[in-house]
Amino acid sequence: MSVGNVTQAVNLNQDELTLVLGNNVDLGGDGSRNGTGKTTLINALSYGLYGKALTNIKQNNLINKTNGKGMMVTVDFAYNGNDYRIERGRSPNVFHFLRDGMELGDNDIENAGQGEMRMTQVEVENVIGLSHSMFKHIVALNTYTEPFLSLKAGDQRELIEELLGITELSRKADKLKEISKNTKEQIKEEEYSLKGKEDTNARILKSIKDIERRQKVWSSKLSTDLEALETALDSLSHVDIKNELEQHALLVTYNENLTAKNQATSWITSIEADNTKQSKLIERLDGEIKLIEEHKCHSCGQDIHDEKQGEILSSKTSLKNEAV
Repeated sequence: MSVGNVTQAVNLNQDELTLVLGNNVDLGGDGSRNGTGKTTLINALSYGLYGKALTNIKQNNLINKTNGKGMMVTVDFAYNGNDYRIERGRSPNVFHFLRDGMELGDNDIENAGQGEMRMTQVEVENVIGLSHSMFKHIVALNTYTEPFLSLKAGDQRELIEELLGITELSRKADKLKEISKNTKEQIKEEEYSLKGKEDTNARILKSIKDIERRQKVWSSKLSTDLEALETALDSLSHVDIKNELEQHALLVTYNENLTAKNQATSWITSIEADNTKQSKLIERLDGEIKLIEEHKCHSCGQDIHDEKQGEILSSKTSLKNEAV
């Protein structure tokens, strides 16, 4: 800030009132107290605690114009037996919040590079117990802060609620609501998990019952099969193996002979049928030959000439001889 490149420190850890004066050497050191950096001190405290100045000045304009970089504000304080330190700066952007030498808040590198780690700032304000608006109205009390009675009704209500602790109750209620929501979600997840386990157990129980049923069926079949095998084994124990082998050999011979007999019977039946057919043919040819010898046509019974008779007779006689 405007204090330049030399570290300036203010110790407020005193029991009595601390009065900060100054001598504006730029005006010749004639005792002027204006422009000596008194407002800068409270601005530095505001920036260190909240990352904001008392006015709406842009943060980059807080950097000393001569240096152009390296602005750093450090605030050390004690609370509830713990030592706290806040380090906040611009160019480069820095923001650290430590308790007893240990870093607090989020460690998001991207946000840390901006010097505006939101969760860390929440930690700071939880420890301080004041919002920036409340800080300006009850700590800073300078001409840059808009008077309370000039504020809008909504802004006044927020300050009064914070002053009376209503805001804290609202924060706690929101926190309880969030905890309740998370608890309900955890309960729901646990119910889903429990339902899944119950379904899994039901499937396993069904599988166990099915296996037990199949085991009973298998045991019953095993007993039946064993009884049947024992009966068969008992009957086989009285068998004359040598005689059985001889009987099997005889059975093979019998089956071969039976096949040959069936084949021969088929042949005989076929031959007898053929003989019957040929006998009928011979009988028919004998009748026709007899008619031909009497000069009669075997088909129509009319008389036939000698030349035709001989030709037909010769043909019929040849067919008869073939049939015989």
